[in-house]
Amino acid sequence: MEKKIIEFKSIISAPLSEVLKLKFSKKFYRRLKFLNALIFVNGDALARYQKVNKGDTIKIEYIENANSNWEPIKSDLDIYYEDSHYLICYKEANLLTIPTKGCPISLYQQLLYYLKDESHISFINRLDRETQGLVLVAKDTYSANLLVPIKDNVKRKYLALVCGYLTGEGIINKKIKRSLDSNKRIIAEDGKEAITYFKVLKNIGDKSLVELELATGRTHQIRVHLASIGHPIYGDLLYSNTINDIMCLESYYLEFKNPYNNQIIKREVSKARWKNEN
Repeated sequence: MEKKIIEFKSIISAPLSEVLKLKFSKKFYRRLKFLNALIFVNGDALARYQKVNKGDTIKIEYIENANSNWEPIKSDLDIYYEDSHYLICYKEANLLTIPTKGCPISLYQQLLYYLKDESHISFINRLDRETQGLVLVAKDTYSANLLVPIKDNVKRKYLALVCGYLTGEGIINKKIKRSLDSNKRIIAEDGKEAITYFKVLKNIGDKSLVELELATGRTHQIRVHLASIGHPIYGDLLYSNTINDIMCLESYYLEFKNPYNNQIIKREVSKARWKNEN
């Protein structure tokens, strides 16, 4: 366990709780409460309901406790970027990002082994079990907080091999919600906003290779959107009637601005063998 310190100046005059909520994401604010973080204003302990003035120095001290009780798993991780706060690695197809009781083998546990369980791992972008590709990971919860909201701070591009002959480019703007009787997602007017940009790169027989970029990050978004226009992903057992050893969807491009030094980090990696299939 490691002691963490965050220090910043308030940009408003308001109760301490409001200053903290403005500075941090809801998730990280709740975590600070859970960890019983010590909070000082100009060197003095202050209750969350007490007033803070603009320009006051706020210092937060907390202990980031261990990740979990999941067993670390040794593996040959492909790491494409790493610094003291973030890393980008490649997740293979048919591997869970986060473990479950039913399937306790995941990228999360591989990272636990790689990082020697010294960090509190937060996935900035999660991939479905079937999806392969690049994943951005924060090594601590505060670093993850600095990239919220994800849609404004992380650029993601995907490759997909879809069924049928598709041409051109366009935008799929259809709301998505969870189906009441399954884990599937469906298009619905009362769903959450979901926007996907697509561009056809080439046609391969009776299939099409498509590049996709997310403006939002709903569960199964690409899979549902492509199926909704009559071009489901080849090998997607949930949204198509095609069978393949893997689902042909890859997160091949990640870009983010490192909030600690303002450096733009870009990584483009494709290991998908199906993108050149004839």
